[in-house]
Amino acid sequence: MDMEEKGTQVCDQTGDTAPDAGEQEDFETLIRGRYKEAFDARVRKILDGRLRGMRQENQHLKEQQEKTDRERRAEAAGRIERLRRQEGELQKVYPDFCWQEEMRREDFGRLILAGVEPRTAYETVHGRELMEKAMRYAAGRTRRQVAGSLASGMGRVAENGGRSIAVTASDPRGLTSEDLADIRRRVLDGEKIRF
Repeated sequence: MDMEEKGTQVCDQTGDTAPDAGEQEDFETLIRGRYKEAFDARVRKILDGRLRGMRQENQHLKEQQEKTDRERRAEAAGRIERLRRQEGELQKVYPDFCWQEEMRREDFGRLILAGVEPRTAYETVHGRELMEKAMRYAAGRTRRQVAGSLASGMGRVAENGGRSIAVTASDPRGLTSEDLADIRRRVLDGEKIRF
């Protein structure tokens, strides 16, 4: 069955008939002729209704956008206020912290406005600098500990956290009270003493 036969069969079942070229021409003649004013009025009414609906929709969208913008500004102001209030706490950990100066940094400002906690934002932005400071501090502390150990008369640095320097006197009976006090102190520090 070809398409024309199917179309005829469907039209026969529904009672509809497809307009032929003559009917289409009659419609065009009517809307350009004696029904022109009625047709134009109807088209204007439809278009006016659609335009009115579009204007209302645009107004509604504009109001929603303004409300969303106000809410965003209020949230941003609240986050900046929280940052300002937490400045003292952060300065206890990071003495150089100044919230106004940090907000001039684009990456820090974005994190704060996105709701990230101020300390986390600071540590994220300054992570590399903070790591370098920590490494310098650890190296300096280790140097001071080694220097202190060497200065206290120990011949070498203790290995694996324990000390095992042997007492040179072979007979403990010959030790003075100062030697015994020194041995007691070293034993309390975890050193193993052998005679």
